Amino acid sequence: MKTLLTVIIPAYNCEDILDETAGSVLNQLPENCELIIVDDGSSDGTAKKLQELEDSRHNLHICYGDHGGASGARNKGLDMAKGEYVAFMDCDDCYREDFLSKSLPLTESGADLYIFGIERVPLRGNNEYWTVKDGVYETAGAFADQYIRTRQLLVYSNCNKFYKRELIEREGIRFEEGIEFGEDRLFNFAFLKACAKYESSNPCVVTSALIMLRYIQRSEQSMSSRHIPGYFDCVMRLHQEKMDCFLELAETATAEEKMEYEAADVSREVESTISRFAEHPEEKEENLPLVNHFIFGGPYDMNQPVDVLVVLGSRNCGYKAECAFEIGKNNPEMKYIVSGGNIHKDGLKTEAEFMADYLLSCGVAEEQIYMENRARYTKQNLLFSNGIVHELDNESRANGCGHSPFKVGIVTAGFHIKRTQLLASEIGAFEGKSVYYFPAYGPTTHIDTWFDIPEGRAVVLHELRKTVMIEMKQNKDLDL
Repeated sequence: MKTLLTVIIPAYNCEDILDETAGSVLNQLPENCELIIVDDGSSDGTAKKLQELEDSRHNLHICYGDHGGASGARNKGLDMAKGEYVAFMDCDDCYREDFLSKSLPLTESGADLYIFGIERVPLRGNNEYWTVKDGVYETAGAFADQYIRTRQLLVYSNCNKFYKRELIEREGIRFEEGIEFGEDRLFNFAFLKACAKYESSNPCVVTSALIMLRYIQRSEQSMSSRHIPGYFDCVMRLHQEKMDCFLELAETATAEEKMEYEAADVSREVESTISRFAEHPEEKEENLPLVNHFIFGGPYDMNQPVDVLVVLGSRNCGYKAECAFEIGKNNPEMKYIVSGGNIHKDGLKTEAEFMADYLLSCGVAEEQIYMENRARYTKQNLLFSNGIVHELDNESRANGCGHSPFKVGIVTAGFHIKRTQLLASEIGAFEGKSVYYFPAYGPTTHIDTWFDIPEGRAVVLHELRKTVMIEMKQNKDLDL
């Protein structure tokens, strides 16, 4: 008899709940389906419990091995599997009653992948339902398009899916062992790529509103409550693998949709990293320098001598003017260009006027200050200031003074430097000049505290999204 479905459960030290977990499958498992339970070197009574179950059903198979983690156990299960489709379940979860009788008929369509909903059962509070609507995607590209647009198709877990085993074996797809988390995502990304590679007349992906399993939180321990070494590097790798999958598979998603999707995902992974700092100070120590370098860039030499300093305005540009004055202490002959035509938050002066008045109040000579009072946004700040820079450069050459090449400094918010650099390269601003960037830090966006301040976190992550979109456009030549 042909085996339709193989369900694989890695079991590790789950003696007390094994009857419930295995029973939720065995109680509804048809004769043409099989259950494989892999004991992952348990140190409690799990192996004994499995031995008691071993001969109870002809379609129940037990594998015993040394402890190597859930990925290794799933891979052993895959090596044993005979089903046309494969499903995975963790040893602390349970199938919903009658799920198999309702879901298995769907496999008659011959799709490569079936995705179902999940019921999350927390220790406290109400149950949550993570669901997808009924849908049919003829190609992997069509599925990728929809995910890019909605980001709500439950693509991460491997416990809410039926996978066509032929594709898994044809491509040699296995769970990566030895990583802290995300092995399920990597498996799914690899599988979707295989779906695209071997598209057939059958649908590629079918989504169903059926709830597959109950994801039960049985203790306070979870990924969020334990220290994970290398967390930021891991989530950024997962981000890149996700982009490599969905952006490459997409068929009709526009360049703008792709940019928004990637930018939002980068911001999400950064936020997931910093949200762990309060509970895991060791992760803050390890990951904050990486996150800050990713967002702010650097390091920056605040003592770098320059001929002219361009200060980019904003509604709250007082801290930028303060930074400019501090830089000027080491550059007594330096010229200042204060740029910004929007009204400062005081409601009385333009950004440029406010910064000029501040510098004057600090003793900077009036002839050293040049106001650019028209710019409304960063590109204009750079373009309009560029004209003044060229005039000052020509004047310096005529007088036989200054540096060669002319040295230009740019002061802007620390979180804004990367996007400013991208925009400057895009419009060719200050071409032929040596350009140096100086970060200024406001009260809510300081490099050491922004992640702890809601306003600062929102501003910095919003800026990160805009930066990623520009970088994506430039590096990937998207046609906008």
